[in-house]
Amino acid sequence: MASPADLHGVTAAGSPNKQTLKTSTSSSSSGSSSSSGSGSNSSSSSGSGSNRDITTSCKIQKTRSLSMRELQEITDNFCKERAIGEGAYGKVYKGALGNGKEIAVKLLHNRPDIDDGQFRREFDNLMRLEHQNIVQLVGYCYETQHKPIIGTEETIFAEEITKALCFEYMQKGSLQKHLYEESDGLDWETRYKIIKGTCEGLQYLHEGFKKPIYHLDLKPDNILLDENMFPKLADFGLSRLFREHKTMVIESVSGTIGYMPPEYIHENAISNKFDIFSLGVAITKVIAGPSGHTRSAEMSHQEFLDQVQTNWRRRLRSTCSSHKQLKAHCHQVNICTEIALSCMEYDRHKRPDIIDIIHRLNDTEATIDRALSWSVSSQSWMQGDMVKLHTFTSKAILCGKTCNKFPVLVRITAAPWRHTEEMPRAGVDIVVVVDINMGRVSHWKLKTIKQALMTVIDKFGPNDRFSIVWFKGSVPHTMKLTFTSNKGKEIAKVMINELDGTHDNNTIAALREGFEILRGRGAEEAYNHVGCILFVSNGDGMAALKTEISSEFPVHAIGVQKHHDPEVMKYIADKTCGTYSFLDEDDSCIHEAFKLFTTGITSVAARFIQITLAAHEGITISSIESGGYKNLVGSDKQTGVIDIDNMYAGEQKNFIVYLSVGEGNKKLLTIGGQYRSFDASKRLADKDVFILRPLSECSPDKLGIHHEVAAERMRIWLMKGFSVMVEMQHPMCGEGPRELWNSIRHPSSEGHCATKETMVNLSNDVTEIERNIRDYLNNHERWYTKVPYLMSWLSCHKWQRATTKGSCYDSGAFTLSQLSASEQHVGEDGEDNDD
Repeated sequence: MASPADLHGVTAAGSPNKQTLKTSTSSSSSGSSSSSGSGSNSSSSSGSGSNRDITTSCKIQKTRSLSMRELQEITDNFCKERAIGEGAYGKVYKGALGNGKEIAVKLLHNRPDIDDGQFRREFDNLMRLEHQNIVQLVGYCYETQHKPIIGTEETIFAEEITKALCFEYMQKGSLQKHLYEESDGLDWETRYKIIKGTCEGLQYLHEGFKKPIYHLDLKPDNILLDENMFPKLADFGLSRLFREHKTMVIESVSGTIGYMPPEYIHENAISNKFDIFSLGVAITKVIAGPSGHTRSAEMSHQEFLDQVQTNWRRRLRSTCSSHKQLKAHCHQVNICTEIALSCMEYDRHKRPDIIDIIHRLNDTEATIDRALSWSVSSQSWMQGDMVKLHTFTSKAILCGKTCNKFPVLVRITAAPWRHTEEMPRAGVDIVVVVDINMGRVSHWKLKTIKQALMTVIDKFGPNDRFSIVWFKGSVPHTMKLTFTSNKGKEIAKVMINELDGTHDNNTIAALREGFEILRGRGAEEAYNHVGCILFVSNGDGMAALKTEISSEFPVHAIGVQKHHDPEVMKYIADKTCGTYSFLDEDDSCIHEAFKLFTTGITSVAARFIQITLAAHEGITISSIESGGYKNLVGSDKQTGVIDIDNMYAGEQKNFIVYLSVGEGNKKLLTIGGQYRSFDASKRLADKDVFILRPLSECSPDKLGIHHEVAAERMRIWLMKGFSVMVEMQHPMCGEGPRELWNSIRHPSSEGHCATKETMVNLSNDVTEIERNIRDYLNNHERWYTKVPYLMSWLSCHKWQRATTKGSCYDSGAFTLSQLSASEQHVGEDGEDNDD
């Protein structure tokens, strides 16, 4: 019997004479078993054991060896009722292990044309592969029996080898069973999930190893779906590992008619573009059904694009709740169709690389996320996914070049929803701390603040709790945390009605009272409730700048009217991971500020998010731009983390990770993480970041910076520029802000590559900052760099969270989708009259 080392070409941990995989030996009723020892010692596709990575070695030890008898037991002796599929090389049966786990058993045909090489190749390939979009091997059987053949002179014992591979069971079967035309069958989001997952699996094969793996038989029959319609590539019997990405001419490896590219049919030429061609055929069938490929060949590309777009637009109208959503989804359909057609180009050099394809798909997802952020519906989010992770970067670096600060944009988006009752959320413990100096505000203004606070109370649910702190002279008045049931709301409103101003400065004392109330909660209460302080003040409180403020709970500071000190309020907010807003003379501004705060804090989608970064061989993490959010780069510069607390529904956070990239590296980074929502914890699926490494100059769009990365870097540079001006007490009268903006946008490639929308929004912000500085300087002799609008703008951009900036114009960069959702209507951009 051939040893596992013969089958796999490596022992566990890649060293000789260590623990190897077990194989089974069984005797037939009329024969005897013996060790064959005749199997050829075929080296693994990846070369010697010394080159085998740790993942492969661990997988060898975890893969279960099963005897033929065990396979017969779990498949009811391979009965036809257990058969779930058949291919050219074997038949597949459904089995159930003793622990109840279902598996798929692929029993290879015992035919002369199926040699050990076929089995070894698939076994070896599967041992190498560990990816969410690759079906996982869980066991195998390689068993030799010697059966007697009665001859004329003597009995001959012939070898009969049983070869089987056992896989995780995919409940929904192959994609082939789910192919329908545009008007029927799977909805678009499911089809897109299948397209994207298939592409990510193929990206792993082509770019995840120093020596690429080509599948060579990619088709719907070999794309399997789990119970959630998540796709995984299967059947690696034809797959080959190549030393490099060059095209090679080899002996026939067979394949499937209709999925083989012309250069293979005519010349036996194989490259990564073989799989790309097959991918294009598969995508056309996912988009347009079993006849999709035939239809695309019978008409021009534009005719096919138009037909697919018309059919999908008609169907998507019934599921998209706004014109923006419809437009974004139709754009995604169009891009996927364009990708499929480009993959099937006759000339392989015109077909895209898998990295190009992934980049284009990521761009469509970003467009849809932007549309969703203004939508009244959250139906496009996969069930259970409260947080999404996206990455963006340039497509390529020339192979011989290095880069010390290569930027990768990491984007986290929380699922939007319109009404808090639509989604489970944590309870909120809010302590309102009011520090109003009556020498600086009218009784009428205090009355407006009281009315706004009562409106806040009405927005809370029965699981939320409310407390208030205010001072009369130096005497604190406090209300303990009270559930906002109907009775609790009445008690809170009575307390609010009694609220009065003071003529003393109690900023520090009032905040300490608020912190003590939140500290007094039990451990379970603190775990199940989001605790925060809403600090409303019109004092200067300069002493706070010399006081260490606790960072246990976020303080969302709201400055009232022109007399408050914006530097103090922003200092308090920054120290506690809160935000700074300010109110001007407009009474409606007070209500809007409290509405913004309440909308956000009562829609926390994730209590905690941690993004994890793992650099690949030859790559190091130089730094992370995360604004106010905590980040840490490991001492070896191979790992990093970013932490985000209490992310609101509909919010989006961008972070730039800078990498040091050596010559030739293509696989840069694996990004993953986890998050905790109100009722569950969940891992974020790992995303691998790849780039192309062309040997010679290529098109500028591949080497240029990605427009999403460019936009984020422009925003960060502008924020840092204003922060330095404030810190250095730089006079910002005249053209200071405009000069700063021009110095950032004109000389940089980012200024040319960033999206027009971003550039317009930032330019409008600069204009508003200039106007506010002029108005402020006309009425103040000091704090000329501490203009409330600018300080609130900086707070907004530090935390990527909406703030109230008086009644001024706001570009809407971080406005919450929930605020505008209640005022929106389906088709807000006009009726869609296209057929």
